[in-house]
Amino acid sequence: MNSRTFVFFLAVLFLFFICFFTARVYIYGLQTGSHASKSILISLLLLPVLYVGSLFDANTGNRLGKTVYTIVNIIAGIFFYIFLGALALGIISVGFLMAGSDVPLVIAWGVLILSLVAAGVGFIQAKEIVVTRYTVTLPNAPASWHGKTAAMISDTHFGLINYKKFSNKIVNKILALKPDFVLHAGDFYDGPIVDTTPITESWKKLTSQMPLFYTPGNHEAYGDYTMFVDSVRAAGATVLDDKVVEYDGVQIVGVLYRDGKENPAVDEALGALSIDPAKATILINHPPTAFSIPEKYGVNLIVSGHTHRGQFWPLCYINHKIYGAYDYGMHKYNDMVSITSDGIGTFGPPMRLYNKPEIVLIDFFVKR
Repeated sequence: MNSRTFVFFLAVLFLFFICFFTARVYIYGLQTGSHASKSILISLLLLPVLYVGSLFDANTGNRLGKTVYTIVNIIAGIFFYIFLGALALGIISVGFLMAGSDVPLVIAWGVLILSLVAAGVGFIQAKEIVVTRYTVTLPNAPASWHGKTAAMISDTHFGLINYKKFSNKIVNKILALKPDFVLHAGDFYDGPIVDTTPITESWKKLTSQMPLFYTPGNHEAYGDYTMFVDSVRAAGATVLDDKVVEYDGVQIVGVLYRDGKENPAVDEALGALSIDPAKATILINHPPTAFSIPEKYGVNLIVSGHTHRGQFWPLCYINHKIYGAYDYGMHKYNDMVSITSDGIGTFGPPMRLYNKPEIVLIDFFVKR
């Protein structure tokens, strides 16, 4: 058994454990009879089986596999909040037991209903695209950049769940905002198998009207990486995979996804590009990391995604622990500006809670 299989096996065992825990807590709190208790236990213990099965079925590429994968991910999103409710109910139950009484039914039902409401709101908010606007001063940029606007998005995750309809929605939304150009900070696609033709055609509508600069993220590698990147290139985008181009007197650089906060491979990639420090430079780096490295190459603005800002509450707190202040929004790193988007698509369950999908508009200001 290789290490990847072993980790997967442990993850499935852990999933069985939390499903069992969740079932037992609600059985106790809701004071269900023997028949209902068995039904709850069996239903929740089937979830890991369904989830693993959907992963294998999704790789077949057929319509049924896509439908099953989508349904199971929706169920997984609902279960996540039911599980959080079980944690809360478990703590409440211990308190009541220490006081010598059972949890009132109204509390148990209240926790379950609130969990379901939270999941429902998450599914709704995942469809509500918001626009976030920042103003950035771009030193050494030509005067033509004064008042220029870029639309920046990331983590579209086009695949089995977010597909053609979602792609058209994003493209039409960006076109309605009328930016001068678009930056895509990675995870355009998501694996495992998807027909890229409808997505390519969707984005041709955008690139026929404005430039699109794109750097791959880590999720493109979860499927057919070459097919995914070629699809974006065929749509008319400029693919910046460890490359630099000049657009209206400003250098736009893209580096491929690399793990680690200060990965020396990022330094090696940027060092090989002959970036002119006398010119304004925008860097697309999928994760908001390695800030000290681009700073020494004269980068003025870094745009990133990857974090999803945790995607749904309360994962945002874990996400913040990992990336710190740079997990979301606009921040300064010495003289360099960093903008991290919370993304516009979803990974796994098609839900976001207290974290709506966004399009970032960047208005450029040039000192005269």
